[in-house]
Amino acid sequence: MLKRLLLPTLVSSALTVSGLASAGPLADLYRLALENDPQLRQAEAEFMAGQEAPIQGRAALLPRASLNASTSDTSGGDHTTGYSVSLEQPVFDAASYYNFKRTELMAENASIVFDQAQQQLILRSVSVYLDVLRARSTLENAQAQERALQRRLDQVNAQFEVGLIAITDVQEAQAAYDLAVVVRIDAEGDLENSYEALERLTGQPFNQVAYLNPEYPIVGIQPAEPQPWLEKALQDNLGLRIADTQLEMARRNVQSKRSDHLPTVSVGLTHRNNRIHGAGTGWNDNNTVALSMNLPLYAGGSIDSSQRQAEHEQIATTHLREDTRRAVTEGTRSLLRTLQTSVQSVRARQQSIVSRETALRATEEGFNVGTRNVVDVLQAEQNLFEARLAYENARLDHINALFQFKQTIGTLNPDDIYALDEWLID
Repeated sequence: MLKRLLLPTLVSSALTVSGLASAGPLADLYRLALENDPQLRQAEAEFMAGQEAPIQGRAALLPRASLNASTSDTSGGDHTTGYSVSLEQPVFDAASYYNFKRTELMAENASIVFDQAQQQLILRSVSVYLDVLRARSTLENAQAQERALQRRLDQVNAQFEVGLIAITDVQEAQAAYDLAVVVRIDAEGDLENSYEALERLTGQPFNQVAYLNPEYPIVGIQPAEPQPWLEKALQDNLGLRIADTQLEMARRNVQSKRSDHLPTVSVGLTHRNNRIHGAGTGWNDNNTVALSMNLPLYAGGSIDSSQRQAEHEQIATTHLREDTRRAVTEGTRSLLRTLQTSVQSVRARQQSIVSRETALRATEEGFNVGTRNVVDVLQAEQNLFEARLAYENARLDHINALFQFKQTIGTLNPDDIYALDEWLID
């Protein structure tokens, strides 16, 4: 299972076997996250704790042995010492049996939860990396816009000095430049914040990441019909599998609580040895075999109350499972639709850049011959920079949606990290 590949002692060997011990920046980030992410370490500890539940549940069905020793003095001067050894084996205990079956499900549930935590780590690794790329793209766009507006401001100042334009044009250009400076400062802060998220994930500081190759393919998912993906998600989505296991756990708990009304039967073997020291010195040595039955008659109403509580918990878990199923269905359809539309969106935004560049050149020519003013030029430049930034964000949004889709249908694994890593360049 996936979890066994990601245990700390096997992280390096897993990467080596995959031929990725010297992989790219995203794989390196993921390796550091595997080793240092506290959320994954917490999930691993909870997984290991969950594996103890069946051992404890099985113990109620196994023999129990005990040793008792005593010593006492009487007013007559006798001194008594003795010991007893007992062995008891449950013969019939329905409540303990159903509870044991529930603990097996608890271990299975802990295993699936750990698998889910590993998928979440993959998703978080990609998400924080894409956030850095997004923040850096925003900063570079802001820096480019600031430089362009600086040149524009110099141009209108020169034109104003020779009387070609009015002072209002200079003021408009200055205001646009001042705003660009503010945007650039904010973008620098956002980029630093995005690096902080990387450090939280890996435990190590970052100040640089690789770029996403401009040729990264933005393509749709095939088949485009949702039904095959829905079937896949309803079978393999880890959140839904957890809900299924929890529902079965609740059912076993109801069986256990209902069985509290039933008798329990056990067989016991006891060896006793007592020795009296004093006037009546002697030995008392005997063995006993006993078959015992216990039938609860009344316990203050707690048995019936516990049964009702378990039944209501089962009903609640049933509704939770249904809500999870609907959420998985909705998420699968929505993400598939997002991936299909984002392909068209990226292409449209790429074309928009070309259109904005053409519009800016036309506006600049109009400004040079006096048919357009500087406000028109500044707006055209703003539109171009917004189009470029929107295009980069659309590409990153597509990748993020792709990884979310893979998690929803239950196929997300480290190979997806390595596949994306191949498209990152310095």
